Amino acid sequence: MAEEIESLEDILTIQEEEELREVLEKMVESVKTYCEKNGKLTASEKRIIKQMKVTSEDLADEIIKLYKDHTYVDDLILLDVVNRNRVKILNDLLNAALTPKKQLLSEEARVVIAMVSKELM
Repeated sequence: MAEEIESLEDILTIQEEEELREVLEKMVESVKTYCEKNGKLTASEKRIIKQMKVTSEDLADEIIKLYKDHTYVDDLILLDVVNRNRVKILNDLLNAALTPKKQLLSEEARVVIAMVSKELM
């Protein structure tokens, strides 16, 4: 008797895509809330938040593309994508936080980048 073999196909539903984007948006919002705790945002914090929005959207797009391109996505493949993007996100945030002229990093920016680093783990 020939048995039907079920193919393991990972498909990201529209609801899962929305949940993924929501999780990343919450991360950006938590950073924004943290930065606004003193009632004001420094210029470097504003640049960090702006860059986080861009990089988190890029990460979501890459994860969605991964699921669309592959019929099966295991945890190691997904972890590899997240690890690559973690480095990219932190580098982008560092570059955004540096002052435009003197390329200095404020203490507030250091704290925010450290916080984001912990969240990405």
